[in-house]
Amino acid sequence: MAVDPTKPRTVLVIHGVHTGGNADLNQHQLIQQLLESRLGNMPLKFTTDLFRYEDLNDQAQSKYQKLVKLIVANPVGQALASTAIDLIGDVVTARLDTSTAAKIRQGFKEKILEIFNAGNPCYVVAHSLGSIYAFDVINDLMAEEAFFERQSRRTWPVQGLITLGSPIGLSMFNKGRKTVHALGEGDKMFRWVNYWDRTDPLVSGKMFGQNLTGYEIAEKYRSPSPKQGWVIRDRPVDTGKVWLLAHVAYWDNPMVGDGLFDMVTN
Repeated sequence: MAVDPTKPRTVLVIHGVHTGGNADLNQHQLIQQLLESRLGNMPLKFTTDLFRYEDLNDQAQSKYQKLVKLIVANPVGQALASTAIDLIGDVVTARLDTSTAAKIRQGFKEKILEIFNAGNPCYVVAHSLGSIYAFDVINDLMAEEAFFERQSRRTWPVQGLITLGSPIGLSMFNKGRKTVHALGEGDKMFRWVNYWDRTDPLVSGKMFGQNLTGYEIAEKYRSPSPKQGWVIRDRPVDTGKVWLLAHVAYWDNPMVGDGLFDMVTN
C-alpha cells in the first residue's frame, strides 16, 4: 500500500502516564477540538484516533495492586498507594523495556500500519510517556526497507511527529534512543516538533517543577549530515499552569494548535 494524499488525514494520539483504564482516555477528542479551532472555514478532511495502552500497564501491575489491598488497611492509604503504583509502574515499564513495553510498541506499530494500509496520511501526537513509545516505533519503521523512501512520502507510514511534555531527554530513557535513524539521500524532511513547559516536572525530571535553563531535545538529536533527513524543533510554551498541572495542560495550548495546523496542512 501507499499513502494517498487526497484521503482524509489521520491524527493519531498516543497518551502518556495515566491512572485509571482505557475507557477514561479521550485525548484525541481534545486534539480534534484544538485542530478544528485553527481550521476555520478551511475544507480539510481529517479524523483523530487514540491508541490506548493503559489496560496493558494495569494488567502488568495487577499483582502489586492486590498486594496493596492486603497490607494497607486504611481506604485512603490504599487509594494513595494504588495511584502511586499506577503512575510509577507506567514509567518503570517503559524504562526497563519489559515485555509489556514490547506489547505496547507492537500494538502502536500495528495501529500506524493499519492507517497506512488504508492510504491515509498519518500524523502522530504523543504525550508524556507516549512519546517514548512513538519515538521507538517511528525509528524502527524507518529502519525497515519497506518504508520511508526519502523521496516518496507515499511510503511514509507517519508524515510528522508532535511531542508534548516528553521525558525523552532524560538520561533514564537514553538506552537505545541516542540517535534517530537517517533517511538517506534526498531532500524530503521528516518533521518532529517538541513542545514543553518550563515548569513541567516530567520534562525536567525535577519533582517540584524547577525552571529549566535550556534543555532541548533538538540539540540531542540534530545532526549536520544531510542524510539524516529530520527537521527537529523545540517549542517552549507557557501553559499557564505549574508542576503536574502544566504536564496535562498542552491539549488546548494555542502554540500547539498552530503547530499541528501547520504540520497537517503543509
